[in-house]
Amino acid sequence: MSANIPFKAAIFDLDGTLLDSNGVWRDVDARFFGSRNIAYSQADYARAVQGMSFREAAEYTVRRFELSESVEAVMDEWLAMTREIYARHVPLKPGARDYLRLLKRAGVKLAVATANRAELFMPALERGGVAELFDAFCTSAEVGDTTKANGALFQLAARRLGVEAADCAVFEDVLEGVTGAKRAGMLAYAVRDAATEHSRAAIDALADGVVDDFTQMRGYHSFEEAPRRCVIFTAHCEGDPRQAYESRPGDYILCADGGWVLARQIGVRPDLVIGDFDSSEEPADETTVRVPVEKDDADTMLCLKRGLSLGFDDFLIVGGFGGRVDHTLANFQALHYAARRGVRAEMRDGESWATAIFNEGIRVPADATGAGPAKLSVFALTDVCRGVNIRGAKWTLKDAELTNAFPLGLSNAFAAAAAEISVREGALLVTVCEG
Repeated sequence: MSANIPFKAAIFDLDGTLLDSNGVWRDVDARFFGSRNIAYSQADYARAVQGMSFREAAEYTVRRFELSESVEAVMDEWLAMTREIYARHVPLKPGARDYLRLLKRAGVKLAVATANRAELFMPALERGGVAELFDAFCTSAEVGDTTKANGALFQLAARRLGVEAADCAVFEDVLEGVTGAKRAGMLAYAVRDAATEHSRAAIDALADGVVDDFTQMRGYHSFEEAPRRCVIFTAHCEGDPRQAYESRPGDYILCADGGWVLARQIGVRPDLVIGDFDSSEEPADETTVRVPVEKDDADTMLCLKRGLSLGFDDFLIVGGFGGRVDHTLANFQALHYAARRGVRAEMRDGESWATAIFNEGIRVPADATGAGPAKLSVFALTDVCRGVNIRGAKWTLKDAELTNAFPLGLSNAFAAAAAEISVREGALLVTVCEG
């Protein structure tokens, strides 16, 4: 185990633990019973189904309220009512994403153990930027659709992770989940949620730790770590790669296909080379992952996803501009992909610099490409960017609207040591070029 973290694997419940979704199910209950003119107590019903699998909850509902519908029909109705909400609106709990990434950087294996259905939770995890962090996904349907209290679901997660139960920690919000974790011989940390207030005393007495949000896990293990960056070398660099890359202690080096040649030119040895090797020979003396030529992800995107899966939240892409225009555009989209997942990613080649921001702000130094005059540009990556602000530039904007059909933000100039750029709603590509 890590010297700071007392477990090798962490197993997470979703609803009420990682996902702030219990309010969704209160609304679903109200709509479901309201459409049938059935009087019910929200509090009593919620307590009754807590800890049940998805099917168990449907079976209980059909039986208790003597419904004429089948269990499958009830489950289908619940899924139909919640599918879009999970995909578009259900957020992560405070501190969850940062904590998951911290654990992954520390080498902790991660699993999901939930009574929910993958078709609901996977879009929410992907939108939250954490889906790629998990090594296993386990649902109650895979252990006979039984309650979590028997511990079988957590034991399945441990087997899939290849970790002994004694080396696992479970994060849960309900008493049944905490009970099952202890029965499985695992540590149990309780994440408080308003929906489980009625059983707080029992949860607190049984759990090994209790937190209101994931930042409070500092009380159970250290969060200290040396900041590390994931650096991705691409196969093409218009400028001088020595101007683009300044090494930092602990840099993790990935090379996209022929990017290993570029790295070698400046004396950098990669930790891993990923590609189909259509732009170079596969190096014989490096650790490589060969992928098919025909694939959905570009080699740079594969490297970005690998870095995300390892928990990195700070990326530098070396090169990436120029050459084939389709490759440049694909790399801009990779920056957008990173921004959507709440990580910092910048691309530089010694002559140009770029990043993407999503519903946030950034400070861009005037010397982002080195000394000398530079041109600053912003472009809408989404159809519409609302609430765009630019300060510290020759042409400023305040609460403006940009679209991806007109280049209003092209070729600005710095009027200060740095420009402050923000967007309230949408994704912006921000570039700096020598000028």
